Amino acid sequence: MIDLHLHSTSSDGLQTPSQLIDLATDLKLKAIALTDHDTVAGVDGFLLYGETKEIIVIPGLEISIRHEPDREIIDVHIIGLNIDHKSTKLINVIEDQIKGRLEQKKAICKRLREEFGYNITFEEVKTYAGGKVVGRPHIVEIMKKNNPDKVKVKSANQLFKMISINGEAFVDREIELNLEESIELIKSAGGIPILAHPGIYEISDRTKFIELFISAGIEGIEVEYTYNKNRPFSQTDKANWAQSFFPGYFRKIAEKFNLIKSGGSDYHGGKKGIKIGDAKVPDAYLKSFI
Repeated sequence: MIDLHLHSTSSDGLQTPSQLIDLATDLKLKAIALTDHDTVAGVDGFLLYGETKEIIVIPGLEISIRHEPDREIIDVHIIGLNIDHKSTKLINVIEDQIKGRLEQKKAICKRLREEFGYNITFEEVKTYAGGKVVGRPHIVEIMKKNNPDKVKVKSANQLFKMISINGEAFVDREIELNLEESIELIKSAGGIPILAHPGIYEISDRTKFIELFISAGIEGIEVEYTYNKNRPFSQTDKANWAQSFFPGYFRKIAEKFNLIKSGGSDYHGGKKGIKIGDAKVPDAYLKSFI
């Protein structure tokens, strides 16, 4: 079994890259990929430590692309696998992405504090995040920690929606790659661009949506994923349906359009009850990445 979608403390995960390797090795996984949000800061150590273990380690990242509602591209992510994490172009571009991310999260914290009365500062969120990348989950954690009375009637998912696109406290990024730019960046670094968790997006026609990404240059798609434990299906009556339906559906899509099959748990350190390997991605996918 393999897992090609993992996050570390370099973005919004709870374990370091080396700790992820130790966990995956204990579980006897054959291969894992590090796919932190908009950063490759942890990849060097990930690869070096992986050389000392009986496991295949694959360098990657997950890019959040620009919202384009007219193309139904809303909160969509592209994973790059087998990237050259030392590519100068890649590093320069994602540094700009990180700057845009930080400014966005700073503005969201300001709105939460000034417009909605939350006890929250960007400085505390950044300290909690630890690394250079600050994500919405970090903001949610501080919202819960500092505002127990305000959040006691709201789930973590509701708080997350509040600071997501179309949420009342959302602020868009000024610096963000679009679909085509994200795919081109991954390819320029020698990587394989993969459409992440395609079943979570609210779109009118899934096949046409995939065709849009194919025309933009996408080469692969996540087939296996932890739909039952992730938004928008977790803790709903559609959780079991999503987990049983989407992997088979996207496997057929991948075969129809000759896309590379990928998959992963989207592990962030045990949040939402997700464990490494939960997506049950078959070893057979490895031949496309090694």
